[in-house]
Amino acid sequence: MIVQRRTILKLPLLAAGLPTVLERSLATAGGQLTPKPDLPALLRFGVIGDSGSGKPAQLRVADRMKDLHRSRSGDPWRFVLAMGDNIYEKGESKYFGSRFIDVYRELLEGGVPFRSTLGNHDIRYRDGREQLQEEAFGYLGGQDEYEFGAGPKLADGTQLARFLCLNSNRWVDAIEGRETKIVAGLVDRLRERMKESDRYRWNIIYFHHPIYSYVKKGFIFPKGHGSNPHLQRVLEPEIVEHVDLVLAGHEHFYQKVRPEKGVHHIISGAAGKQRKGVRMDHPNVESASLDFHFMDLGLNEDALHFQAINDSGQLIHSGEIPNRRSSRKVENRQAA
Repeated sequence: MIVQRRTILKLPLLAAGLPTVLERSLATAGGQLTPKPDLPALLRFGVIGDSGSGKPAQLRVADRMKDLHRSRSGDPWRFVLAMGDNIYEKGESKYFGSRFIDVYRELLEGGVPFRSTLGNHDIRYRDGREQLQEEAFGYLGGQDEYEFGAGPKLADGTQLARFLCLNSNRWVDAIEGRETKIVAGLVDRLRERMKESDRYRWNIIYFHHPIYSYVKKGFIFPKGHGSNPHLQRVLEPEIVEHVDLVLAGHEHFYQKVRPEKGVHHIISGAAGKQRKGVRMDHPNVESASLDFHFMDLGLNEDALHFQAINDSGQLIHSGEIPNRRSSRKVENRQAA
């Protein structure tokens, strides 16, 4: 049975004007979270991954998201990116309400739209087609691959950011299956989109399967999916000169990977499920955690500030990613 579409109020994906800095702590069941006293962000957004378990952990993470949203009434998230596996175990539409819409209703009805990508569990039911058509998940145009611009126009004529959603299931399946025509079509469409990269200060891409992931070895099999060689071979070369940040899920943990070929990678895949096995000691890993969590991100012209927050409301990692375009300008001035 298909869940009826809801009419959900949405805020436009525009700058927040002159947002205020959050200074007070958030009281939570497990302690206190004190967000970093950074400069106001021109654009704030959230990230969740592998959320749709319907279990208490998902509800706890959602509650912490709502706590943060309530505290920022004057400076809210403009949207939440969902990294796939939005509905476990098989993406059935009968769970759209109980494992997504009802869980995040306060955010959805409060003007914070979701922008989702399909995970490998989502496509097990009718190839994810019904999820694409359910308004709450936020697939623009009902498409599994789409893009949108967000944030203000800047002095140099660029827009602050572009967000590009891919269906990594299609990429991985086609590459593994050596379906050359399908792969060529995916690459051609992506190349056309990459031609527009200079119109944006930030280019952020998101999908389910991480290009890079570092997991522990098991007795027979790894304790996680690990890096994806197919995406490294085919997808990564198309984005390294254009993209600042890649967001993914699939692994049920948090992991911030050190820049690969100049691109930052973050796995946020534990908003509802958890898997042991994340490598914290790998030289290519900046930080990692098994905690159930969500992410809070703020974009400015020259830097992206991020923090991963667990289901007790505690900060598990935070950092800053410099904008590559801005960094190149500084390097060129110094060289001159």
